[in-house]
Order: sequence, then structure tokens, then C-alpha cells
Amino acid sequence: MSKAPGSESCIECKNKSGCFEKLTEKELQLISDSKLQIKFKKGEILRKQGSFVSSVLFLKEGFVKVYKEFDPPGQNAIVHFHKPGSLIGLMDILGDNSVKHTVVALTDCQVCCINIGLFEKLLEENGKYATEVIRSINRISNELIDYQLENNHKQLHGRVAKAFLVLAEQVFMSKTFGVYLSRNDIAEFTNMSSMSVVRILKEFKEDKLIDDKNGYIKLLNVEKLEMISKLG
Repeated sequence: MSKAPGSESCIECKNKSGCFEKLTEKELQLISDSKLQIKFKKGEILRKQGSFVSSVLFLKEGFVKVYKEFDPPGQNAIVHFHKPGSLIGLMDILGDNSVKHTVVALTDCQVCCINIGLFEKLLEENGKYATEVIRSINRISNELIDYQLENNHKQLHGRVAKAFLVLAEQVFMSKTFGVYLSRNDIAEFTNMSSMSVVRILKEFKEDKLIDDKNGYIKLLNVEKLEMISKLG
């Protein structure tokens, strides 16, 4: 982790999250003056479950995974992935001041840390901004609930197929995942054992549904994966 040099002004930023488009130039300047821009290396923790909520993070560059930690240690469940342009930590605002999930960098990342007090103050003062934030929270909540409910009713092959489709369509925006995903990552995202994931990936490769080289995945037959996801 390191402080990013030459922090860009929020007013000039071309990759703002939608809610920031609803802020006045004066309000954007308040965020710009108070934010801290930080670089994280692949594998570093951006936020730790149970820690004190001090900021909302804007993911400027890179990809991250968000997971829930359970006891005993090592039993985790990935609940979401974030791509550039995402706000991280919206589920923690106006709560009990503790971070609900751990966030880890899947790639080298650059984030803007926005003071939680200022973020909440602007929610109170700017209704259009607050509405956009609520929309974002609602979208994320619906995605999480829908994915988990569908997942609970699928057999193992359907879970893996669905996970790949979600990653391709909602996260990486490509049939080729240019981000390393371990067998454990896929297992934690599908609520499966790593052993089951290894077996199903082998079958998907043999059936030419995917290409899998050292954790970098390419979807070869999306239509068949969609059918497996639907029927599974």
C-alpha cells in the first residue's frame, strides 16, 4: 500500500461514480480536498471485516473481491466483485461503525478514500445525490440476493456456469477473464468445495465450454453455459 502521487481533482475526473455527478462543483471540491488516493498491490487488504468504518472507497483502477469471514478462520464466502468505477463500502454507511466484509485486491489497484463523515453529510444535504446512492445500494443488494437465491437452487455444474456468466457480464465485461482466479476463489463464490470446482472445471474444459490456463479463464461456449446455468 502506498499513497498515490499527484492526486487528480474530483472535478476533473472522467470516471466518476454516478452519484458524484449529482454533486455541485463546491461539494465535489470538498471531497477532492479531503480524499486520500492510495495504491494497493495485488493481494493486499483494502478493508478488514470488523475494523472501524472511516471511509467509503472509490475504485479508480483494478479489480477487488469482497468476502464474508466466518469462524473458524479460513472459511470465507465471496459475496461480490468490484470493477473500476465502483464505490466500496456503501453497505457500511449509516450503520454501527464496523466494516461488514473484507475487501482484497485481485490486481494492483488505485482507490480514493472518502471520509465517511463527509460522505454522510452530503447525503443529508443533497437529495439527488442521496437518491443515487440509495439506487446503488439497492442494485448491489438485489444482485447479491438474486445470485445467492439462484445459487441455492442449482446443482454444482449450474453454480459454476452461473458464476462464470456473472463474472463475464457484470465484472470483467469480457468472455476472457484477464484476472487470475484461484480454485478457492471460485469455490468461495459458488459455495462449493475446491475439490468439486476442480472436477467441474476439468469437465468444462473437456467439453470445450471454457479454456483454463493457470487461473485465467476464457468462455468458449456461452450459449451452452447459459443452458447449464438455467437447467442446473
